[in-house]
Amino acid sequence: MSDAPSMCGRARRQLHRKALTVGIVMLVIVVVLSALPLIFARTGNGALGGLVAVLLFTSWLWIIGLVLVIVGALGELKARRINREDWATATALAAHADQLLAQPRASAYSSGAVIERDPRRVLEVERHFDEKTAGEARGTLMHQFSMFGQSFGVGYAAGNRTSVGASVHAGAIRGMSDVHLSLDSTTRHDLMGDALFALFETVGQDGSADTLRVTALSNGAVHEWIHALVSQTAQRFGMDTHSGVTIQGYAGRLASHFGPADVSYLSDRLHLALAQDKRGEQAPQIQVDGVASGRGAVVATSARVGGSDDLRIFPTAFPAMWGQSVGGALAAAVPPKEIAA
Repeated sequence: MSDAPSMCGRARRQLHRKALTVGIVMLVIVVVLSALPLIFARTGNGALGGLVAVLLFTSWLWIIGLVLVIVGALGELKARRINREDWATATALAAHADQLLAQPRASAYSSGAVIERDPRRVLEVERHFDEKTAGEARGTLMHQFSMFGQSFGVGYAAGNRTSVGASVHAGAIRGMSDVHLSLDSTTRHDLMGDALFALFETVGQDGSADTLRVTALSNGAVHEWIHALVSQTAQRFGMDTHSGVTIQGYAGRLASHFGPADVSYLSDRLHLALAQDKRGEQAPQIQVDGVASGRGAVVATSARVGGSDDLRIFPTAFPAMWGQSVGGALAAAVPPKEIAA
């Protein structure tokens, strides 16, 4: 494992280098003063007596200096230990995050909670586009103030060259501020970022007709969800640590790798199937995998339309995969670490 390129902020807060420097200077002064009797004393007893006298006279100096040196040395050792362990944890987290990125995207779209549904036909499809708002605030700030004061002076001249004088001045500043702002904003739909709502006709357990409600988040919303999940983990470690900064650096890469790209295409295919059914044509067979979100409702994780490849909608297994990756990194760190609750 390579050494850390720099000391993290959490470790730097343990340093007391000013105390260490001042303590060393104070001890050096004591050593210099203690050397004087040894240099100039003519007898051994005189040198010893002089040394004892200097130590007694400077006892406050070397005691305080010794305490400062101990505090600074302990802080230095603690800071280096924290930084060394934090760097080891960051290295393990980076290795396990790279292993996670090496896994195929499809592995995040299947879990034990996913159920398979094979509805008969599409009854209704709706798009819900993401919205983005851009705006500009313009304004002016006006401030008016006035000062009120008074002064009083007394002078007395004694002779031609000497004078005595005194004066008193008191003042106050009063003011007021006024802010005028205007906001112009525009809200636009993201035509490539649509969430999905679809209603299917299906068959219930008793063989009677039933319905299945399928919902799916937009591609952008799922990307933001993955990014927020990784960023939250980074915040738990702390952005003043190598570990937190390392995890935050993987948030965008993990979101891009495991995020979906097929929600809009699934919406298009369902609209086509609905149009084909209305025209009396044979619509393709549709299979939806998802996580139950209520009676007769699922949040789609993947889907298949006709003989096409699986469409990736929502990576329901990603939280467990990410948790296992972080847990494995913490167990591999030396010494093992835990995330503070």
